[in-house]
Amino acid sequence: MTFTPTRLGRRARGGVPASPGAAAPPPAGPRRRRFRFERHALPGLLLAPLLAVVLGVVGYPIVRTFWLSFHDGEYLRTGPWIGVDNYADLFTDPYFLAALLRTTVFAVVCVGATMLISLVVALVLDAGPWMARVVTVIVLLPWAMPRVASGIVWKWIFNDQYGIANWLLTGLGFSQFQGYAWFNSGFTSLVAITIAVVWHSVPFIAISMLAGLRATKGEVLEAARVDGAGFLQCLLRVRLPMMKPLLTILGVMSTIFAYQSFDHFLVMTTPPGGPSHSTEVLSLLTWLQAFTVLDQGTAAAMAVVTFLLLAGITALYVRLTKEDR
Repeated sequence: MTFTPTRLGRRARGGVPASPGAAAPPPAGPRRRRFRFERHALPGLLLAPLLAVVLGVVGYPIVRTFWLSFHDGEYLRTGPWIGVDNYADLFTDPYFLAALLRTTVFAVVCVGATMLISLVVALVLDAGPWMARVVTVIVLLPWAMPRVASGIVWKWIFNDQYGIANWLLTGLGFSQFQGYAWFNSGFTSLVAITIAVVWHSVPFIAISMLAGLRATKGEVLEAARVDGAGFLQCLLRVRLPMMKPLLTILGVMSTIFAYQSFDHFLVMTTPPGGPSHSTEVLSLLTWLQAFTVLDQGTAAAMAVVTFLLLAGITALYVRLTKEDR
């Protein structure tokens, strides 16, 4: 019996039988042009309306802020072009430099505390179904509360006369907290605000970590347990390294949340940023400069500095993640 190859078994040119795994050649003529259009041009055309909306909603405000930062924008109008004078004034302004340092320290403390507490909460939620059902409801309550409302609640918690914080500390034997005024000092004000911000940030990070912990359950974890690894060894040497990409993303998000903290500072301090400018952070100082002093140019420069700082931190996180792959 002789085997005669058909046209489907040959290449388009040369009459050589095509290999089983070879890709089909592109069509010729009008069909080829249509193939190229559907392959290359059509996806871009379909995404163009969405990209236009994203650029309009996100891109235009960023470009406008950059443009305004090079102008003397006083009294809610764009003034003359002054170049980098706004930036030069910022980095010689002691209030801005103090706010920049204060915001950085605040962000480091908030991110560290949020990640650590969220990991503990996620481990508790991962312990068992009964514990997960009970704790999940408690954990999600802060997330459901608006930031302004939570700021008001925490301001009452740290009230010097009626706050539960002083009552608990006094009951534990710390008599110096009897009638203690938390918001008369910059340091204690920042302590109270940090507690409120961490309390509000933990739910999202904890639920995300819980998803990551449950994704690490598999053959690798079972093999580590068979080899005699305990709970801490499995956590530190198996589960957390496997969660490193997720932890990097959560670290970036927590840093951005901390740098953008505004509501709690506005609500919990009187006047905003007090006492004596000791709780002014970048977001609050930008708002005060824009809508109290009405210096739009300097406020735009502050916003640009914050944007570039966060972009640099995000790029550093991404680079560290790529180097570990």
